[in-house]
Amino acid sequence: MRRIMETIHPEKVTTDDGTATLRHPLFGDTYHSLHGAATESEHVFIRNGLAAAGRNSVRILEAGFGSGLNAWLTLEYARRHGIRIDYRAVERYPVDAETACGLGYTEDTLFADLHRSAWDRELPLAEGFTLTKYAADLTEPGREWERYTYDLVYFDAFAPATQPEMWTADIFRRIFRILAPGGALVTYSARGTVKQALREAGFTVRRLPGAPGKHHMLRAEKPVEPPAGHPAE
Repeated sequence: MRRIMETIHPEKVTTDDGTATLRHPLFGDTYHSLHGAATESEHVFIRNGLAAAGRNSVRILEAGFGSGLNAWLTLEYARRHGIRIDYRAVERYPVDAETACGLGYTEDTLFADLHRSAWDRELPLAEGFTLTKYAADLTEPGREWERYTYDLVYFDAFAPATQPEMWTADIFRRIFRILAPGGALVTYSARGTVKQALREAGFTVRRLPGAPGKHHMLRAEKPVEPPAGHPAE
C-alpha cells in the first residue's frame, strides 16, 4: 500500500500546561487543546480510555496519529503497568518525523521510532508494544485497518466543525463493527451531533468530565449484547 500523501510540517505551538502541539497547515486547527496538550491526552485517552479498560492486553485503533503524543503516552503507560498493546493508527496527513521530534515530549529514542518507523507495516516497537501506522483516509471503507478487531478506539480527529466528514454515523458504524463487545471509543468532543451519531451507530454513550477548558468528553461503549435494531456482527 502506498502513502496517499507526503509528510507535512505543521507549526509548533506551546499550550497552557507547557507542552507543545502542532497547528495543521491546511486546516489551521491545533492537534490538541491549547489549555494543555499532554493534559488533554492523558485525561481523555489514557485515564478514561486505556486505564478504564482494565485489561493486561489491549488492541487500540487511533483515528489520527498526528504528533504521536497519544501513542507515546500509551507506550509509557503500558511499560509502567506491564500491559501488552497492539496499536494501529490511521493518518491522512503524516507529520514529518523531525517536526514531531522537535515537540520535546521526551528524550527517549522510542518516540523518534514511533515516527521514523515504516508506514503500513506491523512492527514490534518495544517489548509488548506493536505499532502499525496506516497512511490512509479513515473515510474510505474497506481499508486494511478494518480487518482487525479492537478493544479501544482513540477518536482524535480534528473538531467536527473542521472535519465534519469524520464525525458521521456511517464512520461510527464502521468502527462499531470492528470493536469487540464491551469495547469503547473515547473522544474529546461532546457535541450533541456527535452523541447522536454514536447512538445511531449502536453505541451506549456516556458524557464524562472533560479535560481543562472543556466541560465534557465522551466514552461510547459497544454493548456486550447488541441493542434492539443492531444485530450482532
